[in-house]
Amino acid sequence: MTNLKKILFVNTDLRGGGAEKILVNIVNSFDYSQYEVTVLTIFKEGINREDLNKEIKQEWIFEKPFKGYTRLALLFSPKFLFKRFIKSDNYDVIISFLEGFPSRIVAGCTNPNIKLISWIHLELYENTIGYEFRNKKEAVKCYNKFHKIVSVAKTVQDHFTKCVAIPQDKLEVIYNPLEIDEITTKAEINPYQKIDKIRLVTVGRLNPQKGYDRLVRIMKKLKSDGFDFELNILGMGPMETELKKYVIDNDLSDQINFLGFQKNPYPYIKHADLFVCSSHKEGYSTVVTESVILETPVITTNCSGMKEILDNGNAGIIVNNSEDALYEGLKNILNTNEPLASLQEKTNLRAIFLKNRNSFNQILELIN
Repeated sequence: MTNLKKILFVNTDLRGGGAEKILVNIVNSFDYSQYEVTVLTIFKEGINREDLNKEIKQEWIFEKPFKGYTRLALLFSPKFLFKRFIKSDNYDVIISFLEGFPSRIVAGCTNPNIKLISWIHLELYENTIGYEFRNKKEAVKCYNKFHKIVSVAKTVQDHFTKCVAIPQDKLEVIYNPLEIDEITTKAEINPYQKIDKIRLVTVGRLNPQKGYDRLVRIMKKLKSDGFDFELNILGMGPMETELKKYVIDNDLSDQINFLGFQKNPYPYIKHADLFVCSSHKEGYSTVVTESVILETPVITTNCSGMKEILDNGNAGIIVNNSEDALYEGLKNILNTNEPLASLQEKTNLRAIFLKNRNSFNQILELIN
C-alpha cells in the first residue's frame, strides 16, 4: 500500500454539472492497485457523488452550501486555507479541478515535493480572472504556483494566457474524457412518444450562463412564424420558475417541455432530431460532445470549445453568440429538412473521430 501514488482532487461540489461529471469519469478510471485517490469538495452536496467508485476516498469541508463562503475565505491567505482544509500533505499530486476558490486553496501548498495541477474549464478574462481571489494580482501569483495548468480547450488556454503570464511548458490542453460505452448503452431506449414534427433538446443548469431565457424567446418567435416543433429542456436551476412562467404566459406549453434534472439524459439526446446549445459561454461542453457521440446533430452559439468539438462548424452549426443569430439558424433548419439531413451525415463521421480521440492516457501521463 505504501507504494501507491497518492492523488488528491479538490472541487467545489459534485452537483449535476459537466465539470463534476468529468471529474467522476476521471477518478473512476484509475487503476486502484497503483493509485490512491481522494476527492475533497468544499460542500458535501452533489448527485454525482453516488457514481464515485467505492475505492475513492471522499472528504468534504462543509455539509451544506452557504452564501458568502468565498468572501469569508478571502479574509485568510491561501497558505492558511490549505493548512485548515487539507489536513494532510501526504500526497504526490494535488489537482484543483476548478478555477477560482479550489485553485486558491491548493496554491497555498508549501510542500515542494507535491506536484500541483490546476484545471481550467471556462474562458477567463481580465475582469473574471480574479473571481474568488482577492484581486487579479493574487490570482496570477496563485496560478503561477502550479506545475501544470490544464485547459479543457485550446480557446480556453488562449484566453487564460492573455490574463496570466506563465511559462509555455506549464501549459497543456486535455479534452474531457468520456465513458463512451456507458453513454451509448444508456441511450438505447427511446423515452419519447412519436410525433410528426422536429424534436429539439437541450440539457444544462437553468442559470443565466446557459441562455435559456433567450432560447424560449426564440421559440416564441418561431411559433409566431408558423413553425411546429417540440423543445425538451432537461435541467434544474435558479431560473426555472422564471422560464416556466414565460412559457405559460406566452402560450408555449404545447411546444416546450421542462423535464427537470435527468440522471440519465442520454436517451433524450439520442432520440431527438437536434441538440440546441444557447449558452453565453462554455469551456469545453460535455453535453455537446455527448450529443455528437450519440450522433445527434448540434446547433450552438459560438462559445469556447465549440469549433474544436464540431470541426470548425463542418460537423455542426455554429452561429454568432446572439439571440438573432440563433433564431435565424433554427429558422433555417425548420424551413426545410435538407440542412438537418446533411448535418446528420457529418455528425455521424465526427462521432467516430471523437470516440477514437477519447483517452484517459493523456491524464495519466500528466500525473506520472
